[in-house]
Amino acid sequence: MKDYIEFMNISEKTPNKDIFVSFWLFILTIMTFLIIIIGGLTRLTESGLSMVNWRPIMGFLPPLSYEDWLKVFNDYKNSPEFLIVNKTMNLQEFKYIFWWEWFHRFFARCIGIVFIIPLFIFFFQKKISKKLLSNLFILFLFGLFQGLVGWWMVKSGLSENPYVSPYRLAFHLTNAIIILSILFWLSLNSLSLRNINFIPSNKFQLFIIILVLLLFITIISGAFMAGADAGKSFNSYPLMNNELFPQDYLLEDLGIRNLFENTVAINFNHRWLATLTFIIIVFFTINIFINRKYSKHLYKIALIFILTCIQFILGIITLLTNVEITFASMHQINSVLLLLSFLFFYNHIKKEI
Repeated sequence: MKDYIEFMNISEKTPNKDIFVSFWLFILTIMTFLIIIIGGLTRLTESGLSMVNWRPIMGFLPPLSYEDWLKVFNDYKNSPEFLIVNKTMNLQEFKYIFWWEWFHRFFARCIGIVFIIPLFIFFFQKKISKKLLSNLFILFLFGLFQGLVGWWMVKSGLSENPYVSPYRLAFHLTNAIIILSILFWLSLNSLSLRNINFIPSNKFQLFIIILVLLLFITIISGAFMAGADAGKSFNSYPLMNNELFPQDYLLEDLGIRNLFENTVAINFNHRWLATLTFIIIVFFTINIFINRKYSKHLYKIALIFILTCIQFILGIITLLTNVEITFASMHQINSVLLLLSFLFFYNHIKKEI
């Protein structure tokens, strides 16, 4: 209730901050969250290589005529994915994967427009502080870089290998999560009486940051699962092929690349890293409930606990169903929500200093 009252009186309590700027930042945060979901579904539907040209400007427009469709389909027919994987695909089937990738790119361009146009308006209206402007400039660089990384990722599957590089896929997701985290933090700060820095000032805050980093690493390891299709290699939990520690975990010819290229190792590492993260977060939340140290934040802790349990269950279901699209997408969505719930809790804890 206190948070709600502060939000409703934000224009009176924070004369140097504008409610429209806050609304804009939250819209950008939601859009970034949505494009992560869309990107995940584009990967799950194996649609990411359907557009073989970047066309950052004219790519806004989809094929508008039958002749246009034939042209983009013929371009696709020269790609390794069609020649090796989808050589029996017809035009109607191609349209399905094309629309996923097109909408992914279209929505990314929309985010750019929603970012740039209001930024200029608020800047000339002098509603953006120098501190916020510098942070937004960093975000702009991340966003520009994200577009380049996205095409760099797609290009990895347009040469001889008809599959996107898991390294580039993980890098693309990493950058997206960083952008989302920065945007969410700026959005929360825009509703605060003062700017809250991210640097921990005590051991408890430091431990929360460690949990955030652990969760972040777990999410990125999930990107390698998706990139290597490792989730389909063993559809059981906790055992893998009736073994706790599977054979072929270490392939001598790969060396350190076992961690990122061996599907057995990728699957094993992600499931047990996720299990470790689950156990630590559960004990963390239960300990707070028992000690009642942060009693006014218990609903945030409860949210973290619930999302953690849901995430663990969804992970197991995703494995058991051979990475069924619905559960796999929900698993990714919930992981991002869990990360944001930690940032939400951390931001409010920092306000009390």
